[in-house]
Amino acid sequence: MTARKKVARGVKSKTGVIVESVYCRKCMETKRPDEFYAAVDYIDSNGYMSVCKECCNDIYAAFFSVESDIAKATLKACRKLNIKFDTKALDSAMAHLDTMEKRGTEIKNFFGLYKSKLLQSSKGVKEFDMGSEMTFVEPNFILPPSNPLPDNDKDSEELKIFWGDSLEYEDYVFLEKEFAEWKKTHKCDTKAEEMLLKEICHKSLEIRKKRKESRGVTPAHLTKELQELMKTASVDPAKTASMNSGKSKETFSEFIKIIEQTEPAEYFEDKKLFEDFDDIDFYFKKYVTRPLKNFITGSRDFNVERDDDDDDDFDMEEFVQGIEKE
Repeated sequence: MTARKKVARGVKSKTGVIVESVYCRKCMETKRPDEFYAAVDYIDSNGYMSVCKECCNDIYAAFFSVESDIAKATLKACRKLNIKFDTKALDSAMAHLDTMEKRGTEIKNFFGLYKSKLLQSSKGVKEFDMGSEMTFVEPNFILPPSNPLPDNDKDSEELKIFWGDSLEYEDYVFLEKEFAEWKKTHKCDTKAEEMLLKEICHKSLEIRKKRKESRGVTPAHLTKELQELMKTASVDPAKTASMNSGKSKETFSEFIKIIEQTEPAEYFEDKKLFEDFDDIDFYFKKYVTRPLKNFITGSRDFNVERDDDDDDDFDMEEFVQGIEKE
């Protein structure tokens, strides 16, 4: 005999109808009312959130896997689900979590714990009330990073000035590496070029986090924003390819022009004109041969002119052999 499916009793809607099932817009499944948290938005007039408990906790878990910080993950989950972010309720939930962990009890659904503490902290409201809306409002403070840069460090201060505050240590590492890679392959001489490359790095970091939150899926609008930044900075693949193709189409005359401008040309009828263009021979005679000759023979030749024929005729090997005979 098949057991009859138990249906949890819901609350009356505005029309007075008893709610026996609720549709989750995240997993797109119809579930029992007890699989949903109590609503905090007056739009959910059936008394239940439009996202089920399992999906709510999955959303929190996705944010926590990226942030590795309970407060930041809770804030992002509240923003996503349009639930009030309350620091008192968060502190109470974290204290409760610590107590349970000390007792050896694991709490898998932290967001559900926060939601219950939020209801308790809201003047004892424990069920849906049309007069007590608790929707999300952006906080006027910034949560501190869970893994910040070392304090009282000159390099840390420079990184904060360059990239901004309130980033995690791993974020600074990623940004520095990305910026260094861009500078290897693209021009970054002006303030404008530097600012554009910095924005590209920030956008890459945002995409990296969003991809991790959504389990490998990159939001299309972020990709489009990155492409627009790259076009503005003239570092997108299309412009880079066109610039490189222009170089390959230079004529042979342009190649000759570059050689003439950067290297000495050889005059065919007088090849000695450029045989020692860098004056290596003259330098060697003035600073090596002449001082050595003065030291050994006691001569007083203190300077060598460029047209000094005596030094040109001086044979070091012959001179050394003569000294050995004596």
